[in-house]
Amino acid sequence: MKNPKSKVLITCLIWLSAINLMARENNNPSEFKYLNSFNSYVGLIEFSFNYERNIILSQKSYSNIKAGYGYWTNLQLEGKCYEIAFVHLIGRKNSHPELNLGIKYIVDNAGKENAILPDIFAGYRYENPEGRFIFRIGLAFPSIFNMGIGFKF
Repeated sequence: MKNPKSKVLITCLIWLSAINLMARENNNPSEFKYLNSFNSYVGLIEFSFNYERNIILSQKSYSNIKAGYGYWTNLQLEGKCYEIAFVHLIGRKNSHPELNLGIKYIVDNAGKENAILPDIFAGYRYENPEGRFIFRIGLAFPSIFNMGIGFKF
């Protein structure tokens, strides 16, 4: 395994598997019906497909871990985008303020340079804890505006 990308990919898969197992022990299925979700997000300079997994469930909020793949384009870079972020939702009703903090790794199509950027989001998410539909909208860095839909399973 001389390729560093393979090492990073295997490390991330092992890490996500461990989080998945811990989350199954911490959450009460009768309280929270769906622990996984699939989302699609569109921003001014990017779009992505993401998997989210609930990892922490408390009385007033809950937290997820998000991993995604997408496409990034701006005046300097254009290419594939990999992202991982911690997602925190405040409140347990249908409407939630949402805060995300993570990183984006952008692989430039021209092969000139790759970039690692912070992934920051602050916005609103409509998500019924017992339902399946997700809608989110808000401000993001570095993509400025971000909107998305998804479903839980």
